[in-house]
Amino acid sequence: MKLRTYIIRRIIMIIPLFFAMSALVFVLIHLAPGDPILTMFGTSAPYNKDIIEVMRQKYGLDKPLYEQYLIWLNMLLHGDLGYSYLNSRPISVMIGERIIPTLELTGSALVITVIVSTILGVTAAVKRNSIIDHIVTSFAVTGRGIPSFWLALILILIFSLYLNWLPVCGRETPGMTFSSPFEYWLDKIKHMILPVICLSSYQIAYLVRLVRASMLDVLNQDYIMTARAKGLKESIVIYKHALRNAILPEVTVIGLYVGYLMAGAAVIETIFAWPGLGSLLVTSVHRREYLLIMDISLIIFIMVLVANLITDIIYAYLDPRIKY
Repeated sequence: MKLRTYIIRRIIMIIPLFFAMSALVFVLIHLAPGDPILTMFGTSAPYNKDIIEVMRQKYGLDKPLYEQYLIWLNMLLHGDLGYSYLNSRPISVMIGERIIPTLELTGSALVITVIVSTILGVTAAVKRNSIIDHIVTSFAVTGRGIPSFWLALILILIFSLYLNWLPVCGRETPGMTFSSPFEYWLDKIKHMILPVICLSSYQIAYLVRLVRASMLDVLNQDYIMTARAKGLKESIVIYKHALRNAILPEVTVIGLYVGYLMAGAAVIETIFAWPGLGSLLVTSVHRREYLLIMDISLIIFIMVLVANLITDIIYAYLDPRIKY
């Protein structure tokens, strides 16, 4: 099967899932207590019931739930993401401003996760039962038991408050004038260090053990013994012959990791005041911005779908036996 045909079939299969998931999210956010119009006016402030009713009619909140969902779908099919109740801005503009910071954060975390987990996992497998293997395994076990939000608070306490090495929040230092592009990017990297560590640490701990176990299994295969018997360098045997097959389980998990990244980003972005989609989603949930919640959920859904398609393509490249 050609890759293009495979992608088209996957997208067609995803469409019913999208309708089911979007309908479920739409119902759940409307079942949650709270009212966006009352939030707009302030729950403790006096308000006129007639004005409240007019506002409900203006934003279509007086219609039945299924009709509101169909209106959202119709807007989506016409490329209209809607209008924010509380910010009085087009949602497409708000998402456009937030998606780049989120991609910066999650993309960096993904790259760090792949590189660090692969290096540590391979090293632990090659140095099996050594002190290095014990240290890496201990790190993996510890990392799996530390919640990311707790780790974030500890890192802020140590590196931001006590040592004053890294900034505590934000994407860049506000109001600062940079004399060169190098200083600008250095400032951005400093702001990214703590959030990226918190986002990637939990998954690194899991992938290290996965890569180690997979690598140990591959190193015992006959073709690895044959490669060594031919006199090939150990580095070629490890990284060219063994790693290509040992990394397949990691590629599969990484495809699923994108969903975890987006979920974790909501917590980490909120803690570090990172101006991304995650923090915007948390704010929109508190304010009951129904359209904004749906649109951000849609963006996350698309990101996960694209990540899984890319994973399938990489899988086929690494393993020639797989054909689409």
